[in-house]
Amino acid sequence: MKKINFLAVLLGGLLSAQATFTLVKDIYPGTVGSSPANMVINEGKIYFSANSTVNGSGIGTELWESDGTETGTKLVADIMPGANSSNPNSFYVYNNKIYFTSSAMINGASNFNLFMSYDSVNGVQNVSTTVKSPSGFTKIGNTLYFKATNSAVTPTTSRLFYFDANSQPVIADDNTNVVLVSNIGNQILATAQFISSSNIYNYQLFTYDGTAFTVLKNINPTAMSYPQFYYYSSLLGKTLFNASGPNGTEPYITDGTEAGTVLLKDINTTNATAGSFAQNFVDFKGKVFFTGSDGNITGTELYTTDGTTAGTTLFKDLLPGSASSAPEKLTVFNDKLYFFATAAGNVKQLWESDGTPEGTKALADINVASGLLVYNNNLYFAGRVSIADTIGSELYKVNLPDPSLAVSDVSRSDLKIYPNPSKGTFFSNVKSGSFELYDFSGRMVKAGKINDGKMSANATSGNYILKVKSDDNKIKQSIKVVIE
Repeated sequence: MKKINFLAVLLGGLLSAQATFTLVKDIYPGTVGSSPANMVINEGKIYFSANSTVNGSGIGTELWESDGTETGTKLVADIMPGANSSNPNSFYVYNNKIYFTSSAMINGASNFNLFMSYDSVNGVQNVSTTVKSPSGFTKIGNTLYFKATNSAVTPTTSRLFYFDANSQPVIADDNTNVVLVSNIGNQILATAQFISSSNIYNYQLFTYDGTAFTVLKNINPTAMSYPQFYYYSSLLGKTLFNASGPNGTEPYITDGTEAGTVLLKDINTTNATAGSFAQNFVDFKGKVFFTGSDGNITGTELYTTDGTTAGTTLFKDLLPGSASSAPEKLTVFNDKLYFFATAAGNVKQLWESDGTPEGTKALADINVASGLLVYNNNLYFAGRVSIADTIGSELYKVNLPDPSLAVSDVSRSDLKIYPNPSKGTFFSNVKSGSFELYDFSGRMVKAGKINDGKMSANATSGNYILKVKSDDNKIKQSIKVVIE
């Protein structure tokens, strides 16, 4: 594995803990990159689509798996043999199978947008040749619902389907054209329109009662509202989404009833129909975090809501001013929120938040970001670390900074170290305890006991982080030291 990007020292001598990235595997050798995408977890592995070569010949974008190691990262199946791509996408895990859309060879002919499945026992299988392009997978109880097209009729229609007892797709309602599917608890929501409508593209908010669709609410009586970016918040017990209403494209919230489906807040008030384009909703720290734009002062930034208009506010302007940081891929891991955002100079960065504006910070610069995933208690990132590196967009493990190595301001620290610089022997006001010496890559190079305040931390000349813990646990701090 190759480690890229190292911890950096802030001006003034304080260490700014940053993330580093360990390449899992150079799937497509060279600067081209395999461009991993559509990452999901099944049977204890990461599955994703990636572009690669075999024996120097391109095989296109196919199905891959990884256990987080180089040797355990391998091609699952060349579904569309040769240089052509099967382009697997819209992955969803249900009953230990991955369901997805891809192209494949059927009876010697190329077929596109097929409904496929994969598991390690049965391999890649074709679920249906008539039901195609499944997406919006939504599990209600033990039943899996999804939107798909039905190529058995002309013109091709888009309907709500579900799996029967034999895992075969069945049309749930043949009178409604469906483009997006979601839920509010155990209730199906959809962006849909009756096929009998004079304007079949006037998509509104629908609900399905197990037998047929009905309009839940006509959010925009004069035009298409097209609800999208649905997110069911288990915290609020409601579903949030973005829709085009009388106030423009703004965030809405629903409890599954017409009366309880309301505009959350008109965030962009620059004109009567301007929109904030709210999306990327995620539960975190007792609120729902999301992205949106006020259209004037802050650009597209992080917002939070408690489900009320008054409680929907800007969380932090990450890129101050009217420019947009455009946060994306919001992912909760170890009680923190991680995401990508754009800084000044169009620099993409990995960010971390503890749920407070002051505890929200950039961890590392990157070049391309296409995915963020929690796997085996680690964070994985799909993208390219630097435009200057010799590796394109690949799969990386994110090495997050050890908070215990955050260096204290010497002038405010309870820990006193002298002399500093030294030849490797330090004294402190901690008379009894233990110490660890780290280099700036986060590697421990020395450890030992403190006796009568003395530490023998002999190492090669350089800058280090000295982490000290007193036996009474009253002092546990780290300070930058220099060994001559």
